[in-house]
Amino acid sequence: MFIKSIVLCCGFLAVTSALNNVFVAKTGYKAQADNDNVQDVAKKLEHLETSKKFEDLLARMEHLEAREKSREKTYLREIKNLKRELLIQTRRTASFEIMVRRLSSKSPGNLNHEMDKTEETSNDRNGRIKSAKTPFREVMPASRIRRAENENPVAFFATLSQHLTHMGAHQPITFDNVVTNIGNAYNSHFGSFIAPVSGTYVFSATLFALLHNTYSAEIVKNGQTLTRMYVYGSDTVRDTTSQTIVLELQKGDDVSVHNINVDRPVHGDHYSTFAGFLLQEDFSSSAIVGK
Repeated sequence: MFIKSIVLCCGFLAVTSALNNVFVAKTGYKAQADNDNVQDVAKKLEHLETSKKFEDLLARMEHLEAREKSREKTYLREIKNLKRELLIQTRRTASFEIMVRRLSSKSPGNLNHEMDKTEETSNDRNGRIKSAKTPFREVMPASRIRRAENENPVAFFATLSQHLTHMGAHQPITFDNVVTNIGNAYNSHFGSFIAPVSGTYVFSATLFALLHNTYSAEIVKNGQTLTRMYVYGSDTVRDTTSQTIVLELQKGDDVSVHNINVDRPVHGDHYSTFAGFLLQEDFSSSAIVGK
């Protein structure tokens, strides 16, 4: 009986040891599997982080490329303006060189004769010396050099893109589509041109009629009517009219085209236009070069 008990105990211990070995083996396998899963997750997270960094890098490169393109456009525009200024300066220098050559071509005797005119004197009854009066315009050509061309280029051209309906009497026609505006003297919101410098200007206006509508317009300077235009539109005929005028303007003078009739439409669709440019700048009130 005692031997039997010992045998049973030994068998129990053997079974227990076997079960422990199986448990340890299973636990080790599970730990290995968990470790592999953790490594897979870490690799995926690392891959996602790398992809995000790459996307951020691409976005930054696109931003830098857009900024460089914007700077390039700005540089090209500045270069264009500098070229235009250089052309103006080159023409001005050439004009001055011509004037200097003309003055230098005069003989010293002629120059001295012109200077002697200012020193002529005459005696009065008391024996005192009195300087002779020399007209100012006689010494002007030899002593002063004036500008020979416009220093401030001014020109504009605008069209009416939309029909203007139910206009009031003497309401300005706002030619809203600005094609050219050198000098920025034309205001498309008010339809008016304000002279940036004094001088002689040329203006031109063309108006077109809608069907079944007839109206009149006027070119106005500082609120004063200069010329009038008439446009006729019937059931089958649409008329057009245009005028060109030459004005001497002072700096700040205003020129615009006004509607005359009440509740009359003006044809748009780029048929009606308004344009003007500086023909000759007035330097009479400006500083004189060489003075």
